[in-house]
Amino acid sequence: MAGRARAGARGRARGAPRRRRRVGGRLQRAALPVRAGGRGLSGASRALMRSTTVNVALVGLGYWGANLLRTFGKTPGARIAALCDQEEQQLARSGEAHAGARCVTDYAKVLATAAVDAVVLATPPASHHVLALAALRAGKHVWVEKPLALTAAQGRELVEAARAGGRLLFVDETFLYDPLVGEMKRLVDRGVLGQLYHLSFERLGMGRIRRDSNVWWNSAPHDLAILLHLVPRRVVRARLHEHAHLRPGIADMAVCDLELEDGISAHLYLSWLHPEKTASVTVVGSERMLRYEGRFKKRTLTLYDYTLDTDDRHGNLVPVRQFAARPLEVPAGAEPLGLAARHFVDSIRTGTEPLSSGARSLRVVEVLEAAEHAATRHSLDA
Repeated sequence: MAGRARAGARGRARGAPRRRRRVGGRLQRAALPVRAGGRGLSGASRALMRSTTVNVALVGLGYWGANLLRTFGKTPGARIAALCDQEEQQLARSGEAHAGARCVTDYAKVLATAAVDAVVLATPPASHHVLALAALRAGKHVWVEKPLALTAAQGRELVEAARAGGRLLFVDETFLYDPLVGEMKRLVDRGVLGQLYHLSFERLGMGRIRRDSNVWWNSAPHDLAILLHLVPRRVVRARLHEHAHLRPGIADMAVCDLELEDGISAHLYLSWLHPEKTASVTVVGSERMLRYEGRFKKRTLTLYDYTLDTDDRHGNLVPVRQFAARPLEVPAGAEPLGLAARHFVDSIRTGTEPLSSGARSLRVVEVLEAAEHAATRHSLDA
């Protein structure tokens, strides 16, 4: 079974030893505190809610960090106050476009900067826990890339630190902020699809094969976040199969079957070795189906009407009659990452819980971890 790899040099931080909670293939419900409406926020947070600008420090200026820098640089209500990276040349290049930002290689200096309200972490997954925990304890709001942490125990510690300090813990589960995913949620909640049967997810492509994380921990968080958003039910069973073809110990292909409460099933197919790039979700109900294509530059949503003809005259065949395929348009200018950044800033100002709060994202980590534990015990050996 391909495990999680160590972090790369950029953004590396030494964290606590990884602890695993043995839960097997059966997942347990987490009773988590959820902050909403700004109750319990500190005086500093309430003052920030009344201000007009959230001062952001971006930590990690690699591929995704550069995207976040561009995004937050044009997000209303946000100002780039500090930049941090271990590579001085990258830091200097990024700082040229943000002359007012403090550029440092020492993360401790970011946390010691009183003018910084929020820290945005675009660092390797193995560093998320230690860096986010330090920021929360320093009184900063935190945006962290997915996954929230590499164990559920680490995730719970982050959620508790945010709760205790009255700070926002936000996980970049970008696709939750796609208006088309929001439309999917509305259609599912209104019962337009009828009784829910099954959800299938495909996240496939070539390139950007990582050294610091496997395909399960790197790609599955997107799909699990969408699954638990659309169907907020407990996952009761998971079966994961991982395959490492390119590097020993780092899975580049994974298939997972999940069983949720109420008999709903889900299937995830993830691969870094596929000739065509796709990121799709199919939701199957008793009356209709939804098909979402979630690539950044091509996002579509189609609703399908269908019926089953169960007349006995067809013998052993059950013909399916599809009546209509109705595509829905993406709202102009609605780019998910930009909407996520705006949601982050607005949540800090108002004290409301975001769609991808730490408490909600902890459920994703619990599924990731439990499925991986279950995979280690499936064997045909006597």
